[in-house]
Amino acid sequence: MSGKWMQAVEDVARVTGDAAMKHFRRPVTVETKADGSPVSVADRDAEALARTWIREKFPQDGILGEEHGEERPEAPRRWILDPIDGTKAFLRGVPLWGTMVAVAEGEDVLAGALYFPATGELVVAGKGEGCFVNGTRVHVSTTPRLSEATSLTSDGRIQPEALVRVLSRSKVARTWGDAYGYFLVASGRADVMIDPALSPWDTPPLLPILEEAGGVFTDYAGRRTGFGGSAVATNAALAAEVRALLVAPAGRGVAAGLDLAALDFSKGNGLVTVVAQDARSGEVLMVAHADREALEKTIATGEMHYRSRTRGLWRKGETSGNTQRVVALALDCDGDAVLARVVPAGPACHTGDRTCFPAAPPGDALTALDRTIAERAGGSGDAKSWTKKLLADRNLRLKKLGEESAELVVALADGDSARAAEEAADLVYHMLAALRPLGLSVDDVRSVLAGRAHHERAKTEP
Repeated sequence: MSGKWMQAVEDVARVTGDAAMKHFRRPVTVETKADGSPVSVADRDAEALARTWIREKFPQDGILGEEHGEERPEAPRRWILDPIDGTKAFLRGVPLWGTMVAVAEGEDVLAGALYFPATGELVVAGKGEGCFVNGTRVHVSTTPRLSEATSLTSDGRIQPEALVRVLSRSKVARTWGDAYGYFLVASGRADVMIDPALSPWDTPPLLPILEEAGGVFTDYAGRRTGFGGSAVATNAALAAEVRALLVAPAGRGVAAGLDLAALDFSKGNGLVTVVAQDARSGEVLMVAHADREALEKTIATGEMHYRSRTRGLWRKGETSGNTQRVVALALDCDGDAVLARVVPAGPACHTGDRTCFPAAPPGDALTALDRTIAERAGGSGDAKSWTKKLLADRNLRLKKLGEESAELVVALADGDSARAAEEAADLVYHMLAALRPLGLSVDDVRSVLAGRAHHERAKTEP
């Protein structure tokens, strides 16, 4: 292995990953970010060390990182950092988390590295210089057909139907996800890895790693890019078959329930109103506009596209990474508005808020309760509150779950409907409080339920 940039990304990855490893399987304080994802001191400390290394070695370069934002955005060369990709795995003591590092000039990725400290594996690749794991060159598999392939994705809950088609046609479908899944494809141990929505720091290292290992790497729309906000990684033999399946047939997938011919674009001078709603919580995220081309792009890619008079055609999250993965599109009764049920990857509003309607009620009592628990976990509220006491004491949380479950069973056995409703509410509260230290929210539970319903529907469709 040789190359200045390969060595540099390897060094940064080791510094970052080794710093995070010091916190692995040890108690850490977890906070919830604006986009609902968990973050800990391990993430922040590791990225801070990486930034210090880059500033010392390459003081003129820009840096974009998940935890500390962007600096020197005008620099022609920049470093992209994700200190802990797979934070939820990290917080649960699962070793399939890693550090991601890339260095790029514009959209030309010079080198990328993935480091998995808990498993002792480091993959690094440089443009035109090969892909190596712990110093040994690796290649993708030669599996020729999807029916013989192992296909992976990070989130097995809510998926565009096109992705379900790929997974259902695969010999093996698993969620060995996040950066580790792409590593498995690059090293030939899996054949396909797909994520419909990713953040800006998740994809740049993957382009050189997959290509230098002999694979094909594109975004969900089939574009060769490390900055597409989504990822499709395959060996070369499967590339055409997989990407053909990701193009949803007319009338299926996100288009189900939306007849473009029935839309009246004339009322808005060629535009219709689009209301984006969180598919998990029901919360209204934003209101924008789309023309026929934007909706066609949305249907084809599974990601929200809009049209404005000032910006023209634009994909949500194209620059910020705050994409919106589409679950379903539906037409209103007058034919001049569309409801888009989406899974957001980050805040919807340009202000950085999760929604453009932050003062509105959160949508339902469960969401409101979960937000309050998240706020208490983040430090707000009375230090002597019962919620904070629960969050600070694992044994108390588990004890109360058992007690509340038993009380609900007794109420049900007695046929006391009023008491059963009260005990069920108590159980839900204590369940949400118990989930929070694991970085889980009510949205995670909703997503699992929605994913199960989606798969049940898929089984009955021809």
